[in-house]
Amino acid sequence: MESGTFKQPIFVRDEGYVLRKIECVMDAIEFLEEWPVERRGLLHAAACETCCSAYDGRKSVEAAHKTFATWARRVEVIDDVPLAPSWMTGPKIGTEDRMVDAS
Repeated sequence: MESGTFKQPIFVRDEGYVLRKIECVMDAIEFLEEWPVERRGLLHAAACETCCSAYDGRKSVEAAHKTFATWARRVEVIDDVPLAPSWMTGPKIGTEDRMVDAS
């Protein structure tokens, strides 16, 4: 089985409008299983099947990511949270790495 981790997380809002970060196939499966039965449909079933197949290694993690994202957009729970630029999350510069004023 692949690691199951998505290359990019998917941010969704649950029924209580709480923002959740879906980082892997298991996160997606759990979110889909928590979805209200009365709101499920064919696309939900397809997303469940694809995610479970990716978890078992029968399909790719990328296929699960794509199917889950498509379902989340269709049911309007996806949230486009911009990722922080790398300069904001990069390694810290120590005092010895700072430029020293020569004057």
